[in-house]
Amino acid sequence: MLRSLGVRAVLAPVVVIAVALAAGGWVADRVAADPRPPLASALDALPTGTVVAGFTDWSAIRAGLGLGDASTARARAALSDDASLRDLTTRSVLGASIDEMHSLYGWSAADVEWESYGQAAGGAALVARLTGSVSFDDVQKRLRSIGYARSGETWVLGDEGRRTVGQGLAAALGTLAVLPDEQLVVAVSEEAYAPTVLATVRHERASLLSRRPVAELATALAGSDTALLQARQEGCRSTAVGDSDPDVAAQAAAAVARAGRLAAPVFSGRGLVDGSPRQDIRFVAAFDSPAEAAEQLRVRRALAFGPFIGQSGRIEDSLDLVGATSSGGTATLRFDLDPDRGAYMAGEGPLLFASCPR
Repeated sequence: MLRSLGVRAVLAPVVVIAVALAAGGWVADRVAADPRPPLASALDALPTGTVVAGFTDWSAIRAGLGLGDASTARARAALSDDASLRDLTTRSVLGASIDEMHSLYGWSAADVEWESYGQAAGGAALVARLTGSVSFDDVQKRLRSIGYARSGETWVLGDEGRRTVGQGLAAALGTLAVLPDEQLVVAVSEEAYAPTVLATVRHERASLLSRRPVAELATALAGSDTALLQARQEGCRSTAVGDSDPDVAAQAAAAVARAGRLAAPVFSGRGLVDGSPRQDIRFVAAFDSPAEAAEQLRVRRALAFGPFIGQSGRIEDSLDLVGATSSGGTATLRFDLDPDRGAYMAGEGPLLFASCPR
């Protein structure tokens, strides 16, 4: 479900969803001809003030799992179960309700090309690009049958409809707007945040991708089935080692002293590419200069071996370093991952090689 930055509990169920289809003309041409990787397109739809962004490439996940267009109940169930087991839906808002959404709304994550989710001080936003298989005439008919009432451009779910769809979907999809301008779904946690998000989607405001560190991360993480990007404070908090254990903190400090000085990234990210049976995961950090990125690559590479400080065992038990590169202001560590031994897309848990100075 959608959450504003720093809020762990469920927000009030005021969610605005803008669903747009490229119906023709220059908009349709622009959407269809977008040559960028899905991650770049997804980040370009989030407001520039976003400090945490998640991404799920549903088309790639369906293809990787051999599910085609996931048009059958069995395929949708496999998409929900198998993708979750392989840590591919952790960054998704839609992934937990595939069956329910298909039955009620006529579309679900099985009909989405890519999904992005961003948190900012002003609110949280979901943006998803739908496949061409969705009939939006049917979408609007279903909204009426569920219990939505139309007022101008918006569709508001009434009390009876809330009982029909249940608390989870009512909180996420309480207020909808169907706009035939883009092939996108946009949801926000606060109604007042909707104009900012919609202006970004329409390229009337600067997007998250317009920020140099984020654009570099998007390049380094292109091709990911799922990705997480975090601004400095959020990335540092999520990877911190030994905050509640002085002994662990001392071990981390000793390891850093041997490797060299850690610097805090301007933005950091991680991206997972599913394989069979193993996976590829990249940890990328954007710094203020190429020189700092090169130095931090050296330091962080040295911290990517040995005891998993803050966790059990050794790093190599689940993460096998297979590449370390720097380009421009970014440093990238690429690992071969055993999905049965570790899951990292939640973005929570001590990771010294991706952390910040204490």
